Amino acid sequence: MHVLARGDVLQRLRLVSGLVIFAFVATHFLNHALGLVSLEAMQAMQAWRKLVTRSWAGSALLLAAFAVHVGLALYRISQRLTWRLPPWEAAQVLTGLSIPLFLLTHVVYNRGAASLAGTDDSYAYELANIWPGLAWQHSLLLLAVWVHACIGLHYWLGLAPWYRRVRPLLFALAVALPVAALAGFSVAGREVGARLQKPGAWERLQADARAPDAAAAARLETLHDRLQAGFLALLLLALLVPALRSVRRAAGPRIEIAYRGGPVVRVPPGPTLLEISRMHEVPHASVCGGRARCSTCRVGVERGLAALAPPAGAEAATLASIMAPPHVRLACQIRPSGPLTVTRLVPALPRSGRGRRVGGHPQGVERTLAVLFLDTRGFTRIAEARLPYDVVFILNRLFAEVGEAIERNGGAIDKYLGDGLMALFGTRGGEAAGCRQALRAARDIDLALDRLNREMAGEIGRPLEVGMGIDVGPLVVGHIGHAGTAALTVIGTTVNAASRLEALTKDKGCQLIAAAEVLALAGVGADAFPCEAVAIRGLSAPRTVALIARARELGDIAEPAALECKGEGCG
Repeated sequence: MHVLARGDVLQRLRLVSGLVIFAFVATHFLNHALGLVSLEAMQAMQAWRKLVTRSWAGSALLLAAFAVHVGLALYRISQRLTWRLPPWEAAQVLTGLSIPLFLLTHVVYNRGAASLAGTDDSYAYELANIWPGLAWQHSLLLLAVWVHACIGLHYWLGLAPWYRRVRPLLFALAVALPVAALAGFSVAGREVGARLQKPGAWERLQADARAPDAAAAARLETLHDRLQAGFLALLLLALLVPALRSVRRAAGPRIEIAYRGGPVVRVPPGPTLLEISRMHEVPHASVCGGRARCSTCRVGVERGLAALAPPAGAEAATLASIMAPPHVRLACQIRPSGPLTVTRLVPALPRSGRGRRVGGHPQGVERTLAVLFLDTRGFTRIAEARLPYDVVFILNRLFAEVGEAIERNGGAIDKYLGDGLMALFGTRGGEAAGCRQALRAARDIDLALDRLNREMAGEIGRPLEVGMGIDVGPLVVGHIGHAGTAALTVIGTTVNAASRLEALTKDKGCQLIAAAEVLALAGVGADAFPCEAVAIRGLSAPRTVALIARARELGDIAEPAALECKGEGCG
């Protein structure tokens, strides 16, 4: 199951209904933005939108989406046992609760007037009623809806590996659209206000729009008051349910929850383990906010596993996706009913936690990257005959040349390993671009060695040589380490394979060994180099690799567009 489709039935209903509402809101904002063009442009787009939203199918879909989304939000509130929330989740809840209060007024006096009184709720008529006295209320509604939607989309899409590549573009759009909508709303509002200064303009507008008479206006006001009272009653009920449940639980028995390396707390049964952690301010990772879409809240259960309900639905799917052993469970899904001892398997890092950025989330995400391992050949013999200062000087000169070649080609050094290093490519642009970058970096490193050896021939006495291995594949990117020492790095079979390929260059007598997949993705013909299948420790099947005597033999590695441009007119 794709990571974006994870979740139980209720979560999927909430997601789908939210996407339907978001599509309506986004087009509504675009309609507002046309106010920067003209009032007539706004009205023309609204006419096209109404063909969908005012049809029976569109109306039914939108009403169902709103009812489902609000209903499930109230249900989720009724199930909460703690209000200790991350700031982003608290902001989403608060904006979500405020939206219906503002929205009911807008819907009743627009769609309600059109349906019950036959009013033509054109932009000119609505702006005349809103501007300027109620403009602030409309603007707050617009911003609340947009913030609520963007928070949800960000933490949903954040689970997908591709999201980080497009996030800057989406962020720009998320800022530009409401700004344009507010600007268009303001410009059009002032234009309507100016038109109404003419004698008799307001009366003509009301007549043209078939404004509700006194009786119809009274019915709309009654409908608005009843709907608003109904929502407030449901909200009050949703808030009372967990409050009453907490009172009942406080008088009942308590169970012991022991965190390995952390506190021991005693709580009444009922809340999830993640809620228990939040109640007692126990640091606990949770990227998706307790929706079982990620696995960052997972724990190893050391005591009390048999008393827990078996994994089901979203939890089972998520645990299966990471091939978790039976004793690993998601804290957001288990509700302890007896004593429990757990180990938090993903550290909850502070916001100021430091580490190199390679495009992954601190709590761990999967990325497909190219990995280059480099090792300096025979450096131990060079170092034995030199003072420590000279050893450091030689290594720093070597790494300066190597690092420049890596960074110039879009790579990033992940870590130094004595007289070697590991570098990552493809954090921007995808795996094919990463393979091209890694091969170009290897070529440039080989050429840089010539310059370095000429400059330092008198100091070293023998030329510096390196071995390099390159592989491409999925990696887990996340903070690895203990408490404050954790740094952002990568782990996975691809790292192991690249390291083994680098070590294999000694036996094969070549400077570079690259997996065949690397050359294929980079658009380099593997038939130009000797290829063979090699067994790599830790991998079940042999890998086909290219043996490259000197990396400079790779030559120029063109971009895909240049590869495809072969005839006249390719300038």
